[in-house]
Amino acid sequence: MLEEMNPGGYAGDFIYQDRASVMLVCINGCHEDMLYGNIVSYYLAEPVYFKGTSQLILGIDQICETVGAPMRTVEPRFLSAMRENQYRELSKIQKPINSRDAAECIAPYASKAKEIVIIQVLFRQNASMQGRIHCTYTGRTFMSFRSALELMRMLEEIGANLQGKERTKNTVEKEELQNV
Repeated sequence: MLEEMNPGGYAGDFIYQDRASVMLVCINGCHEDMLYGNIVSYYLAEPVYFKGTSQLILGIDQICETVGAPMRTVEPRFLSAMRENQYRELSKIQKPINSRDAAECIAPYASKAKEIVIIQVLFRQNASMQGRIHCTYTGRTFMSFRSALELMRMLEEIGANLQGKERTKNTVEKEELQNV
């Protein structure tokens, strides 16, 4: 998957050149029609937990703000000064971790995931984000997204596909139990 993002080069080269904007979304399942799991970034000591696509999108934005890549082009707006101050403090919370191996960082979370999604945020323009997404549902190609809303729709589609797989699996298991 990473080789497609760095055509003609070794996949490991890409990981070390531009890993700040690449996040691994480990979806552990769906509960009450909401995806849940962890967002893993090489630059953070701990993954960011999410429940629902809105928390996932906000988590991706918070990771971008924390690691400082990609830079946003406009100042975000908030309804309260408290939330604005919390957001501004993100870049001061965690420092990038340079000594960890990518596999060491990812493996514990990827092994528990039912679906793994690679999201690369290329730009944060007009108070939104643009980039590309890759998962088994999209096949071997990356799909570009032009806004956080478009990314949200894609993630909901992945969630619906995951729920369909789980329903099919449960139906097959019930039929096997009845046939015994």
